[in-house]
Amino acid sequence: MKPQLPPYVLMQQGNVTLLAVLVVTLLASTLLRATSHSLRYGAQQVNDEKQYLQAFYQAQSALAWGLPYPWPAAQGWHCPVSPSPTFSLCLWRETDTEGWLRGRSQKSEWLLWQRVTFSKDVPHAARRHPQGWIDECPLSPEQCYRQLPRNESR
Repeated sequence: MKPQLPPYVLMQQGNVTLLAVLVVTLLASTLLRATSHSLRYGAQQVNDEKQYLQAFYQAQSALAWGLPYPWPAAQGWHCPVSPSPTFSLCLWRETDTEGWLRGRSQKSEWLLWQRVTFSKDVPHAARRHPQGWIDECPLSPEQCYRQLPRNESR
């Protein structure tokens, strides 16, 4: 015949099982919370990257749209009305043969600059200058911002 265990020993064995279940539940809860935080952080990074790429390509589209545009020969800022609400474009014409195109994304104020040249044969159409990409305003602050038409802002 088996010896009978006292009731307090049986109670201790039940408490250990209950404690083990609680520890596993706490560990699982902590792991789920950490995974949820990681997923939210990753989703935010993906969203930020998406917005960055959209703004970049909108500004790049503005530059592409501006190359064949019939630009006036006068020096200074020229900002035609954009065919798209997602971007705007301006030209800073320094000389008869050189200038800077500025493509801008409307959503994030993203700016891209491209040095352009004008030929004597087609003085109103811009051509990309080799190695002409730049992501900061290449002009003085007065030229970059103070001479913009009223419908343009920094």
